Amino acid sequence: MEEEVKEKQNNVQEGNYTSGIIGAILGGILTTIPWVLVYVYGNMMLSILAVLIAAGEFYGYKLFKGKMSKGVPAILMILAIIIVTIATLVIIPALIIQQKGLPVSINHIMELYKDSKFSSAMVHDYMISIVFTILGASVITSNLKKQIANSDGKEVKLDLNNTEQTNERKKLAIELIKPIFTKYEAVNKEKAMLKEEVLADTEDVMAKQQFTFLKQLGIIKKYKGKYYYSEENETKQMKPKKFSTLGIIGVIVLVVAIIVTIVLTTSNIFISKQKITDNVVEFEIGKKWEKEESQYEKEWNFYRYINTFPSSDENAIEEDYSSYPAVINIFYDKIDTTMIRSPEDIKKSLEATFDAAQEDARPDEFNIDIGKTDKNYDMVKVRMKYSKEPEGILYYYYILKEDTLVCITSSSYCLDDEKEIEKQSESLINSFDWV
Repeated sequence: MEEEVKEKQNNVQEGNYTSGIIGAILGGILTTIPWVLVYVYGNMMLSILAVLIAAGEFYGYKLFKGKMSKGVPAILMILAIIIVTIATLVIIPALIIQQKGLPVSINHIMELYKDSKFSSAMVHDYMISIVFTILGASVITSNLKKQIANSDGKEVKLDLNNTEQTNERKKLAIELIKPIFTKYEAVNKEKAMLKEEVLADTEDVMAKQQFTFLKQLGIIKKYKGKYYYSEENETKQMKPKKFSTLGIIGVIVLVVAIIVTIVLTTSNIFISKQKITDNVVEFEIGKKWEKEESQYEKEWNFYRYINTFPSSDENAIEEDYSSYPAVINIFYDKIDTTMIRSPEDIKKSLEATFDAAQEDARPDEFNIDIGKTDKNYDMVKVRMKYSKEPEGILYYYYILKEDTLVCITSSSYCLDDEKEIEKQSESLINSFDWV
């Protein structure tokens, strides 16, 4: 018997810290998703989610065959703090940047922290996060600590049903209620008593709650509207429901999937474009482009940070073009058809303007192409690139329909934005139509 116990203890101690820690990190990352989503999209923190993080770590640790020892609770607590720290100070700011339609990068996250209001708010939230993490994770780690210390070679499992506390309450309830039933020999169906008769025999204010508790455990049985005490059920060992590791991980994944689905649905992440119309013309533009008010009719202005980031220094004297967003302007109006009747006329006019421009005002690269949109409208595309300071990329698109000319301008001071603004502009051009 002694050798069997030792063998079981050896089996419990078998494992590898490295693989276990890797599993714990993966499990912790997975179960941190609800924490991050609730913060970013719900603007709140829930301590119960910290319990989920620690539970995810444990099952990841166990799934990857981590060694079960007295140090496991400490490992899980430290990892929980590290994961929540990264999630709060790095992942959450990154999602906030992305949510605002700005490009996500380490430099932009650092730029965001230069904002004193944001940084102080994040420090405040981080301190609360750490407190919640410690409180939440301790529910798991304290449970594991007791089990590992008293494992006797048994498999270590999470017991969130708090069996120890339940058994203590069961003992107190039996001490209070059982003497009443035995006094009247109500330990079988034939001698069953009314509930009121049982409670009338004690002045303890907790008698009603303890009666209900024993009834839930099946120790007090009901028979034809009366109750009797089951000594047989009293001696039965309470066995909480057990779930396999994969089963619990499956439940966690399901919860995460539900939360992600709700967030994606409510935040319209699946909708990539927004439709714009004034009941004369209509077009589509990516939803990441923010609309600005225009003082003119028949005009729309949009901006978007693609590879640039807004400056946090409101008192800067020098012009910082690196903090400017890419912009798209759409305008249409009637034209004099005696001057412009075809795309070739537009091209000739643009070439004449370029030739007449002073040398220092000319772009380094200049191209004009004539073509058709997807809706078969005549179109002229102009590309201009400035390589000197301030460098920039500029596109003009002209759509001609009878006596109406549409001009769509896309530009950015960041040359790295070129591919994206060209792609977005082409998409807009091909969606353009008259209502």
